[in-house]
Amino acid sequence: MTPVSAMIEPTLSVSSTPPDFLTLDEAAAVLRVGRSTAYREANAFEASGGMTGIPVVRYGKQFRVPRCRLEEQLGGPITWPLPTPPAKPKFTTQSSFPTKRAPRPVASRSTAQLSMAIES
Repeated sequence: MTPVSAMIEPTLSVSSTPPDFLTLDEAAAVLRVGRSTAYREANAFEASGGMTGIPVVRYGKQFRVPRCRLEEQLGGPITWPLPTPPAKPKFTTQSSFPTKRAPRPVASRSTAQLSMAIES
């Protein structure tokens, strides 16, 4: 009999071979460039007729990068699965937090000045 936890929890299969078409974010991770750079280069590929940029195929509004074309451009196979990016550092000490702004001094009037302002 199968345990209940095995029936409830889905199994994740991580393939050791890359897919035939990568998303632009996956291709950017392979190339170690940012998302904006990847989209700029994909648009440059379309605009130049395939002479420069990241090789892409457009499906509707989405870009897909053919793995074989990317590997040709890189000169070798890509590694898969993609490494996870390192976590961004968190604030660890109190001194690394932004400091609060000092309160502004409030100008105060004496009662004599207030009475003169009311009488005028």
